Amino acid sequence: MKNVVLSVAGALLIFSAGPKIAAATSPLTSFQQQSEQTEKVFSGTIIKSGDEFMLSDAANKLSYVLDNAEKARQYEGKKVKVTGTVNIASNTIHVESIQEIA
Repeated sequence: MKNVVLSVAGALLIFSAGPKIAAATSPLTSFQQQSEQTEKVFSGTIIKSGDEFMLSDAANKLSYVLDNAEKARQYEGKKVKVTGTVNIASNTIHVESIQEIA
């Protein structure tokens, strides 16, 4: 009886993990990854948080980690337009350029 219960429990565990694995390789996920690589323009204020610089978008109540502290450092506290690609999983913008806006 124990073996049957353990076998059923093991099978359920495998089946419950199956859809999650399939979803990770679904066309929708591939589309999301491609859209993450599209260059976009973000606007907000550059703020420093610990050792990182972030783009704070108060209007949309969002903030993103900027992956290039050297580019961001000179704009700390200023309103800017950041062009780059976003990694949604890590909430990080790969910075291509930063421009101050009025």
